[in-house]
Amino acid sequence: MSVHRIQTGRVTADFFTSSYRFSASVVVYKRRLIDVLSDQITDYLDMVDVYVSRINTPGDIVATYQRGSLVKKEINFILLSNEIEGKSRERFYASRENLPVFVSIPSFEVTGEIQWGRSELDVKKLLATDTQKFLPMLDATVTNSFVPQVTFQGPLVLVNKAKIQVICSG
Repeated sequence: MSVHRIQTGRVTADFFTSSYRFSASVVVYKRRLIDVLSDQITDYLDMVDVYVSRINTPGDIVATYQRGSLVKKEINFILLSNEIEGKSRERFYASRENLPVFVSIPSFEVTGEIQWGRSELDVKKLLATDTQKFLPMLDATVTNSFVPQVTFQGPLVLVNKAKIQVICSG
């Protein structure tokens, strides 16, 4: 599925929980998806054109719906094909380098790169003090822990920081 911004202010993406993959569009208006995810006004994402698949057979659509709401805190990760949706408009960006990392979340392992300052990775700063609730990972590969043949790849994966079990680098 090609993930893109529709002129109506929607972003189409694949949203993964521990059990399901939801391919859908989210109304973001003029904001970026990462900013909508970090918005504390609502705990839900309103979705349209929702395609539901089970995580062990993500290519098989088991249901479709015109509308749905997804609880943000239940999202493990989001697969996007456009890096811009993972860069907040509300943040200032200093010079950063790409740092390879491994992240374990429920039912998945993610490998890719994060953009970090020139200092050594400070996990506490990354997970606790950064205002964004999702960690952008570039050139990411996601593998289902229980069915390793099921993998997903994309230029950007947004990982729910609250779901991170372990993060490793170096």
